[in-house]
Amino acid sequence: MEPLQTKAQLLDAVRAVRADLEQLVAAAGAERMTEPGASGPWTFKDVIAHLTGWRWRSVARMEAAAYGGVPASPWPSHLDPDAAVDEINQLIYATNRDRPVADVLRDSRETFDRLEAALAAVPEADLFDPHRFAWLNGWPLAAVVEGMREHFAVDHAPAIRAWLARQPGEGGTP
Repeated sequence: MEPLQTKAQLLDAVRAVRADLEQLVAAAGAERMTEPGASGPWTFKDVIAHLTGWRWRSVARMEAAAYGGVPASPWPSHLDPDAAVDEINQLIYATNRDRPVADVLRDSRETFDRLEAALAAVPEADLFDPHRFAWLNGWPLAAVVEGMREHFAVDHAPAIRAWLARQPGEGGTP
């Protein structure tokens, strides 16, 4: 993926991920949102909750940059996102598996709204300076959007598209 080099490109990337996800939701329709197999045993609803769970971290970082402060983790403090990815994924799954699809979709859309609003409020220079926010440990804030975009486009969108291409009830993994 080409690196994003302007605030406008970052905003476009957030909007593009959102639009792509919404297209996949429309293609799945309500009847397939809870069908297993969208990503291993996960349903498409589970995948959306997973993406949303990680996007809450992006929202916390972007809002801290936009409005001041240090981002609060959306997970218990003992879970280090760099070392406890599987535990975090399990926590997100357990928290959302019994929630209605409409609630999971509402949360997903809220994260996009908040991420876009906070991103728009951050000065462009702050987005690309790897030393601007000490809590990013030498990473530029733009990496938050790049990571979100890559996580969806590389780790999940291809599997979801393959799952959608199969007939309902076929199951399996791509």
